[in-house]
Amino acid sequence: MPPLNATGARVQVGRAVLRTPGLAGTASEIPPGGSTQRAATLSSNELETVLAAHNVTRQQVIELRDTREVDAGGSPTRSTRLDGTVIELEVPDPGPKFGQVVLATDEAGIVNWSLARDQTGALATSRGAGGSRTYLIKRTVGAAPTGPGSRGVIGAIGKKLLQVLVFPLIDPVLGAVAEGYARTWEQAHRPYQVRTFTTDNYTQPGSPIDEHDWGRLAAGRSLLFVHGTFARAHGAFPTLPRSVMQQLEQTYGGRLFAFDHYTVSEDPLDNARRLAASMPEGLKLDLDIVCHSRGGLVARALAESSELQLAGRELRIGRVAFVASPNGGCVLADPDGMSHFIDRYSNWVNFIPAGPVIDMLEGVVTVAKLLAVGAMKGLVGLESMVPHGGYLTKVNAGSPASAHYFALASNYEPTDQNLRSFAHNLLMDQIFGTENDLVVPTAGVYDANGAGSFPIAADDRHVFAAADGIDHGGFFANPAAQTKLLEWLVG
Repeated sequence: MPPLNATGARVQVGRAVLRTPGLAGTASEIPPGGSTQRAATLSSNELETVLAAHNVTRQQVIELRDTREVDAGGSPTRSTRLDGTVIELEVPDPGPKFGQVVLATDEAGIVNWSLARDQTGALATSRGAGGSRTYLIKRTVGAAPTGPGSRGVIGAIGKKLLQVLVFPLIDPVLGAVAEGYARTWEQAHRPYQVRTFTTDNYTQPGSPIDEHDWGRLAAGRSLLFVHGTFARAHGAFPTLPRSVMQQLEQTYGGRLFAFDHYTVSEDPLDNARRLAASMPEGLKLDLDIVCHSRGGLVARALAESSELQLAGRELRIGRVAFVASPNGGCVLADPDGMSHFIDRYSNWVNFIPAGPVIDMLEGVVTVAKLLAVGAMKGLVGLESMVPHGGYLTKVNAGSPASAHYFALASNYEPTDQNLRSFAHNLLMDQIFGTENDLVVPTAGVYDANGAGSFPIAADDRHVFAAADGIDHGGFFANPAAQTKLLEWLVG
């Protein structure tokens, strides 16, 4: 169990080399094999299920113990990339047939996905060059939470682990992990579906609506639910109480439905076109919409875009309730911040699981694999949320929509003592530069963004304060949010 070198000198740990200027402690290698070892030390059943489904295995696992920041004196040796805030990990290149990424967790359970870097500190996506690969891992020394519960969704809390993950560049089922991989994965695991969404089935995968259902939906005003990134409808809204769904069903005469769609490989206008194309020709539909996160951009495409290609169909949007929607964009979706994006989703799921955890983790691992091989062009669905990016720039130059917009937003701070290090260690405000709900800037849900329908009027929005403890996925379980949704939709 070699000691870490606080001056930044190289420390050999198995086949890996660590450099940790300003950090003391010890390092040891943990055998990555064996289901008992993984379950006890490294991971959770949920993450193991996802890694296995994506053919991801562990090349090496290193545990750091008794870590503490120290003043070692002088400056780090050799590398100008180390500024005392990172751990440098050098590991063998997995060879020409494999990609590689590092999953790091600290004592508090904070998750960080790291991509290989070259000698300048820039992302390195070359593969099969032999030799080694270098990772600069954001460093935290977290205190393990106290009280009941010692395991997050990602893995055990109380240990600092560096897990070197590898995966085949040719997936045996989906093909090459390249620009088209996200689309192929979504086709296989997140197919488009317009589905029934009733009090009896809204928490479960639903059945596609048929021609009879379309006719029923067209018989009066209907309510559409649109999910956000990595999700499906049954995983996005399960915390809405059955009593709320019953009131909505009564108001809308049972005409509730939902839209499952791609969130990674197609942009929101593509999503909206798919929904429109699924409608029978000649159908006239009068809709209100409840949308979460990125689903708000799909709702806006339905309400605002002149490019839906309705082809004889008619679609009228009455009211839209935006819940944590990135109408002003999300800086985490910028290509330079995409690894931060999957970090936030990982930590959100890890600490505050909302809905089916595996759905979210599958999306995270899919994007991590694409980032590891530099296939950014396959992530257009995420890039649609980039502030001032091509997609949002066009959307936010539009004229006012005829729909009436409402908004739920939150400035999140954890109220649970065991989660405080989570929020502070993530440095979310430094990344966003403003209040946020862990994923989306608070004011970006409702504030002026250049589009004619924004800002959303003060009387038509509700913003949760930090003391309310409402994170990105916590709105639908909150009684005040439920009351607002019923007020806006039921009247």
